[in-house]
Amino acid sequence: MSKVVEVTDRDFEEEVLRADLPTEVDFWAPWCGPCLMVSPIYDKLSEEYDGRFKFCKMNVDENPQTAMKYQIVSIPMQMYFADGQKVDEILGAVPEHTIRTMVEGILKNFPTDERGKLKVLLTSWVEHNKQDSEKFRKWTENAKNAEADPIYSSILRAAQEMEKANERLSQLLIVLRGGG
Repeated sequence: MSKVVEVTDRDFEEEVLRADLPTEVDFWAPWCGPCLMVSPIYDKLSEEYDGRFKFCKMNVDENPQTAMKYQIVSIPMQMYFADGQKVDEILGAVPEHTIRTMVEGILKNFPTDERGKLKVLLTSWVEHNKQDSEKFRKWTENAKNAEADPIYSSILRAAQEMEKANERLSQLLIVLRGGG
């Protein structure tokens, strides 16, 4: 039994944009031959990824507002959403392995389990803060008398504390990933 959810203009935001899981929307129409060819693939994958990935379909003839909002001019069009944002798309009838590869990639970048979400969040945090630390170092090298100005001095101390905290988070991330 397929677990593909039929969505409409009225419930698109709730079913797709507010979904707790990464979500695929197959924009289709009953007169579209290629759409009918890929439909069984989504039925199959909706069963296989049940509870980890949500699969939806939307008839563009019956739901013109959403189709217009996402500029659907050719079908079948599959759009992928995570955390309320469109993250990727596939245009046309493609083989199952192409769709499966897309789903696996999205699950890797937008995991649904607590530990996976924490890994992604910490990885982003650590990488971003490493970049900022480098910028601070370069700024310090070029700033004249940075230590003499009290506000600059306070900022530099706080940045050094953040750098230490970031290093600790980096170490914890290694442990979280199972490497330590």
